Amino acid sequence: MTGQRPRLRLGGLRPSTSGVDARTLAALALLLLLVQLPHTLHLPVWVSASGAALVWLRLLATHRPRLVLLDRLLSSVALTVLAVVFAACIRWHYGYAIGRDPAVAFLFLLVAAKFAELRRGSDATTLLCLSSFLLLTLYFYSQTLIAALVTLPAVLALGHALAVLRDPVGAPSLRANLGLIGTMLLQGAPLAILLFVVFPRLSGPLWALPEDGMATTGLSDSMSPGSIGALTLSDAVAFRVEFDDAVPARRDRYWRGPVLDRFDGARWSMGEAGRAMRFARPSPDAADAADGGIGYSVLLEPHRQRWLFALEWPVGPPRASDAPGGDAAPLARLAADGQLLAPGPVTRVLGYRQRSSLSDRRATEHAPDAALTALAGRNPRTERLAARLRTEHPGPAAYARAVLDRFAAAPFAYTLTPATLGDAPVDAFLFDTREGFCEHYASAFVVLMRAAGIPARVVTGYQGGRMNGDYMIVRQSDAHAWAEAWFDGAWQRFDPTAAIAPSRVSTGSAAALDDGARLAPLSRGKGGWLSAAALRWDRVDHGWQRLVVDFDDDSQGELWQRLGLGTPLLWQLTLGVLLAAGAWSALVLGWRPPWPARWRRDGLPPAERAWQRLERQLRRSGSVRRPGETGTAWLARVAREHPQQAGCLHAIARRFDTLRFAQPSGQAVPARLVEDGRRVAKALSGRPPAA
Repeated sequence: MTGQRPRLRLGGLRPSTSGVDARTLAALALLLLLVQLPHTLHLPVWVSASGAALVWLRLLATHRPRLVLLDRLLSSVALTVLAVVFAACIRWHYGYAIGRDPAVAFLFLLVAAKFAELRRGSDATTLLCLSSFLLLTLYFYSQTLIAALVTLPAVLALGHALAVLRDPVGAPSLRANLGLIGTMLLQGAPLAILLFVVFPRLSGPLWALPEDGMATTGLSDSMSPGSIGALTLSDAVAFRVEFDDAVPARRDRYWRGPVLDRFDGARWSMGEAGRAMRFARPSPDAADAADGGIGYSVLLEPHRQRWLFALEWPVGPPRASDAPGGDAAPLARLAADGQLLAPGPVTRVLGYRQRSSLSDRRATEHAPDAALTALAGRNPRTERLAARLRTEHPGPAAYARAVLDRFAAAPFAYTLTPATLGDAPVDAFLFDTREGFCEHYASAFVVLMRAAGIPARVVTGYQGGRMNGDYMIVRQSDAHAWAEAWFDGAWQRFDPTAAIAPSRVSTGSAAALDDGARLAPLSRGKGGWLSAAALRWDRVDHGWQRLVVDFDDDSQGELWQRLGLGTPLLWQLTLGVLLAAGAWSALVLGWRPPWPARWRRDGLPPAERAWQRLERQLRRSGSVRRPGETGTAWLARVAREHPQQAGCLHAIARRFDTLRFAQPSGQAVPARLVEDGRRVAKALSGRPPAA
């Protein structure tokens, strides 16, 4: 049929039998590849395979239009039934339907199904919208710089698909489109940065996802033999710290986390005191310690638990990192056992300011509950040992020292691969295997203290940290467990692991273990160029997290204070943004103001600019160019009227003709020509024309 636009072939695809051109289909397939590929890292394998299969079947149906079976499989009815099946399978796989992971998985499959049923241009438009939203869901999992870089190719592919969808035949090639889109992104970057900095910030997130029932990362609210040792294989960052003044010594870097005070004979967990969030204000001595304590800022990675980490002992509740004047509301509460407990799980990167006392002893106003001396009775040999040691050492401090001396004297081993313990794990550890990790020693110490009637509990958290420039990185491999015992009206910290392996506290877990022990690659600190590259990249990512991701209303207020502007009003922000955006758009678009020609000299060739200067000089001397008179004819007339300057005027005319017509337009004007024109104009000034 005449007048109908021919369809193109691209990449071996035949003309589509539907209303979507083959080139449009190829552009959309490229977009889906770049959008869906990053999601395969956190989606189940069967979800990724199903989405890829739908895309492949749609391309196959276009390549082989005679396969009627494919058309039936990709019909609207069949794809609707398949979507219902996908929803049921996702519900069965995750065990729940409302949450981040099942929602993203279902959207992943729906985007692939929409591509499989492309029939009209409106379907392609819907697919572009769904793909854009699926691309944004990547930030539900990570907001690092790598996540931002991964989305950039998909953004370029999205622009290419829009160009092809607008004009499948007349649109430029992929390479030309990518160059144009890249240029537009660079041109729009200053406006995006301006809006990012000045746009009014909300004090909290606009919306939040329902909590997923997925496994958490890092420490948990319970501890059993081997639970902390498993974290030493992870190089994942737990949090980063910037200190206000001097960095504390490694032996003082005890980062307090969950406090475990309930024991069933094998497993430690948070008791009712921790679950009920029984809070207490800092004791007077802790408040006094604030003046001599240490201040720092923490950037905590999401771990989907309620507790925050701080050097013990925390002096007060944490507050927002960039709060102007430090008057922001507390982000968490300080519990009676020293824990920092947030109102809800930490599901995003959280920055806060904290101050702590580095003392290993904290006085309390009230005696601890009797539950802190309870035992399950499953370790009788340990209880008999405690009774004997308590008879020999009646005082609590002497008894605790005797327990530590026994750990140091007996042939105990510090290892990540201890032997399996039975139903009486503490008895088996103390009298049979005598090898374990920090959780084994902390658990045994607390059981021995309780068996002697001394209140005690297990504290889990992190010990150590590695400086990377001006901040410290604390990784999951730094996870640690220690003990606290109460006597003489105060809680005293004891680290029985230090009695077995002192280098664990002074240097790190890598120094306390054998060279053949399995550890995280960055734990030993001798990774060569790979470790150095990882630290450099972490520094870049830390800057991105602190300056971009963690930029909130407090950071914005601090920025205005640094600039000395105060907090601007909304109309001032609006006016400033409009003026800046207008000026930048005019510059990018090459817009010129409608000013008189004598004010606009930019863009003229040098010869033309010099000619305009000569014309102005001769006009002031009384020689005015007539309407319709050429430049050569005008100079010839002036030469006839002033024969004394005729030779010079004819020479100037010839040289200007050479510059304007016989040489490139960008040729520089000789200084002698400019000087000759100025001298002739001066000579003609005030002289009457010849008769």
